Amino acid sequence: MTEASINSWWRLPTAADAAAAARGALSAMPRVEGLIRFAVLRSPTEPVLFLQSLWASRTARDHYVDTIASTARAAVDTLVPTIERDRSLTEIRHTITHTDRAARSWTAHRLPVLDLVAAHGLARRESLRLRTTPPPGLARATIGVTDDDTPEVVVVEEWADTLPTDAYLPFGVISGWRGSGGGPGRR
Repeated sequence: MTEASINSWWRLPTAADAAAAARGALSAMPRVEGLIRFAVLRSPTEPVLFLQSLWASRTARDHYVDTIASTARAAVDTLVPTIERDRSLTEIRHTITHTDRAARSWTAHRLPVLDLVAAHGLARRESLRLRTTPPPGLARATIGVTDDDTPEVVVVEEWADTLPTDAYLPFGVISGWRGSGGGPGRR
């Protein structure tokens, strides 16, 4: 079960820089206990990447952030030092699955709120909306609430058929680590 996520938005000067940063992010992501999936997605219209890592626990995510992430970041910065980064660490409050089909695109929406009470209420409403009246083509969604000083709700939708205008397209995905001797699954 997914309990936590890291959602990152990277803006770069050019499409070539975005492609180099995407390749760098995929190659720099280490084998980490508790990682379920690491996805690197690109905007088809501007040099922006969306990166999402899903974690089995907040403890695993926080361990990565506190002890490992700086090494991976430095490896990417060596390749492409011009990344403007923004990120949110969220606790996944709701996961919705309508189909197991592979996603063709993702959307990520940041919804600011005044406090954590409002964040949890908005997360419940978004979950109800996506469960009861899902937009056509929606495969899966995760709804997270930030667990830092700036409360927000982050809704990440995976689309099987539809290509929303604000969609990110898959560049590469590393799925969870398989066993003690296996490496990451890539697609």
